[in-house]
Amino acid sequence: MTRKLHRITGSLIALFLFSHLAIHLFALAGPESHNAALKSVQWIYRNPFIEPLLIAALLFQVGLGIRLAIRRWRERGKSGWAKLQLASGFYLAYFIINHITAALYTRYGAGLDTNFWWVSGPLLHPKMAWWFYPYYAFAVLAVGAHLGAILHFRGQDRAARIAAWGAVPVVLTYWASFGGWLYPVSIKPEYRAYYDGLLAMLGLA
Repeated sequence: MTRKLHRITGSLIALFLFSHLAIHLFALAGPESHNAALKSVQWIYRNPFIEPLLIAALLFQVGLGIRLAIRRWRERGKSGWAKLQLASGFYLAYFIINHITAALYTRYGAGLDTNFWWVSGPLLHPKMAWWFYPYYAFAVLAVGAHLGAILHFRGQDRAARIAAWGAVPVVLTYWASFGGWLYPVSIKPEYRAYYDGLLAMLGLA
């Protein structure tokens, strides 16, 4: 039953995750294009009725996934794909919880929008880039690996490899656009103050 629920909720959440990842590709055309693309879909998932349901679904999926992962972790003789599915699942659980918490705090606690400048800020901040470059990269790679594992266990090995390796150019695209490799980007003053404040709270300023 747990496995079936995980598949059903996972399929629905995948639609949101892949559209979210696709929207970020608009950053290739610049900050304004990315922000415009975000606004074109935010009215849907930021709806006062839909947003709580989406957050609840994500957390429910994380909980189910961790339960399944713990059960599967005890199994012996796991294949490489099985280990990759477990590792990527654990990282996605960690990332989703952190990302939801950070986004809600930024919007409701700091009064800032979670747009291009929110994503790019840590990549441009001299004291945060070393953490956020791999943090974002592992999240995208984990999505590709997790999808690849699912496809592998359905007997679609070629599609599985494409999904897993296809995440690599997506990571490079995100780094190049949000990291300011393609065009000049600097942190907006209000976002710089926000991130400096977070570092101060953590004693890292």
